[in-house]
Amino acid sequence: MVERWVVARVSLPCLALCLGVGCRQFNPDFDRGQTEIGDEGTDDEVGADIGSEGPTSETDTTETGSPDTEDTEDTETDTTETGEELCEAPAAYVDCDTVNQGLVADPFLAIGLNCLGPDDQTIQAEGLVFSPGNDPLGDPDSWRIVESFGEAEGDNHGGKRWAAREGKFVGSADPGLDAVPPNTSSAILVLTTGKLQDVDAEGALYEEFNAQPGLGPNSNVDLVPEPEPISPELGSNDGMGGTPFQDCDGVNDCSDSLYQTWVVDDNANFHDQLFMRFTVTPPEGVYGYLFDFAFFSSEHPTYLDTAFNDTFVAWSSSESYTGNLTFVGQAPLSTTALEQQGAFQFVGESPALAGTGFETHAATPWLLARGPATPGEPVQLTLFLADVGDALFASVVLLDNFRWDCGGCVGGGCGFNP
Repeated sequence: MVERWVVARVSLPCLALCLGVGCRQFNPDFDRGQTEIGDEGTDDEVGADIGSEGPTSETDTTETGSPDTEDTEDTETDTTETGEELCEAPAAYVDCDTVNQGLVADPFLAIGLNCLGPDDQTIQAEGLVFSPGNDPLGDPDSWRIVESFGEAEGDNHGGKRWAAREGKFVGSADPGLDAVPPNTSSAILVLTTGKLQDVDAEGALYEEFNAQPGLGPNSNVDLVPEPEPISPELGSNDGMGGTPFQDCDGVNDCSDSLYQTWVVDDNANFHDQLFMRFTVTPPEGVYGYLFDFAFFSSEHPTYLDTAFNDTFVAWSSSESYTGNLTFVGQAPLSTTALEQQGAFQFVGESPALAGTGFETHAATPWLLARGPATPGEPVQLTLFLADVGDALFASVVLLDNFRWDCGGCVGGGCGFNP
């Protein structure tokens, strides 16, 4: 039996379901809620209503936001015959999940980045950092590339629940919009604050019954600050805070969601840290991006409302928006915050947890994260997972299916909805 001492208690107020981010620039031709099709209905996501609305003026602007000048070299965009902006996101993506009939070994390939192929069928990324992959002191058992996780059956790849979601993404408010194709086929990326078993010959990852509470610590770094460029300081209202998603200072967290927990409550004792960072540049007509994720916690239910509150942060850095994308109300995504929002769809003896090692604990369904972008403007993303409070009781994040979204998101349409 693993024992731990409760050294502090963090009480996150029950917050209304309001998940999302606003951005300064967006495509005025699109204003839509979106959902995933081709999956189990319980895994569909629609953006919730929070955040500031972006500018709705249809005035053409330059990259600096000023009205168009006579110099059109940098401001021209391709349009259709009706005058609508032409989106150059891939109509279909190259499959790079497998190589020589086996799973790829690169975590960026596993989520759909840097595949070999023409530009109009791939998403190329720069500035790649994968820790522990790039850290000689990192734990190689803290991540896996798999075809499936656990035993649960479902409507995703290979008839499994915890496997690549192959459905398209469409605009529910405007069914006439083109669907966003999946950028995945067979592989998903598994990250953990503990340790993982080896993948079997069929690409499946199985963990022993209820093993996750005893699978920490691993040899990844402990008790160091969050990776750059993540900053928990207030970023809205030009750095003064108080107006989430408005007037971002471009450096700190414009969602204002990390400050109370990480700074005021000083609940940022990170252990078993793992992160990946990359920079992508959206093509013409692309105003957003999407990726799939799911969160599993073995701290649930015993350590709810305590300092043991593992976290996952998706941080966006761009002129469109700088800050946390995976927030729950005004709190970072954590075991307690997800529980308060009813986001753990699978708990206790749920068959969905079979073979994951989280039996008797909890998991969200597959969730859809959405972020804002501006055509031609680089976006740097940092995905960060850590134990909080101590190095025991593992958490797992599944990641997959990074792709462009022509319509993008604004206001409550960004972020994610549990």
